[in-house]
Formats: sequence, structure tokens, C-alpha cells
Amino acid sequence: MKKRVYHWQPELSTAIIYWSCTFGILFLSLILTLEHTRPYLISNIVLGIFFFFVLLGHNRYFIIDDEHLIVHALLPIRRKKITLSTIEMIRVGPKCIEMTSTGFKENTQMFIMTKKNKTAFIASLKRQALFTAKIIDDPELTICKHY
Repeated sequence: MKKRVYHWQPELSTAIIYWSCTFGILFLSLILTLEHTRPYLISNIVLGIFFFFVLLGHNRYFIIDDEHLIVHALLPIRRKKITLSTIEMIRVGPKCIEMTSTGFKENTQMFIMTKKNKTAFIASLKRQALFTAKIIDDPELTICKHY
């Protein structure tokens, strides 16, 4: 059976910084293109770098295994494999979810997801036998952390 992939974005401030830098590379490429009236190798290379970072930015996703939740992040160092039984609570907001687990660095992590991805992800988690966490609908949960 093919494993389903659920895409996510990090907390709002991190996402804004990443995507701002990525689109900065695009604008640099466009500026280099305006410097010449014919196709220019350097501007095309910079445009290729932009597309590389766009693909890298979309490489954040969850995979639900039989016993684990695999959290793929941008950098391979930050990828985590969390046992489903260690997830204590999931707060579901209008645009994001917040997971509480001992597998995370600060015991909690926020993920921005689309509504369709979020509902499919929660439904898939509920079907797992080892998943025993509380799922709380919290309409007050915003896409940025308030500590």
C-alpha cells in the first residue's frame, strides 16, 4: 500500500523568513536578466537556484507508518521519527496543528497545514492502533507561537 504524504509548513516566522529569502533569489535573477537583452547564463543559473529552493521548501511532510510518525523537514538533521504512542496531545486550529510529544526538542511543535491536508492527516492518525493522544479542536489556535 502506498503511504500517503501530508505536507506542512513551519511556524509562521520561520516560513516568512524562508520564503522571503527564496523569492529574493528570484528577484536577483530577474534583475540580472534585465541587465542584458539576450539570454544570460548567470541569470539562468540563479533562476535554477530559485527553483531548487522552491522544491526544497515543499519537501516538508508527514508520513504515518504503522508505529511511527515520520516528520520530514528541510534539513536531514531535523527529520524525526516519533513513535505514535509518545504523542500526548494534538491541538487543531483553523490553519495549523500543534503537537505535544517527547520526541520534539521543546516538547511541542507547530505545523501550518491546509484544511484538506489537516483533516486527512487527523483522520489517518485516528485509524492507527497505537495512537492514543487527545485531539482538541481549538479555534483560538493561531499560526504563530505565543509563549
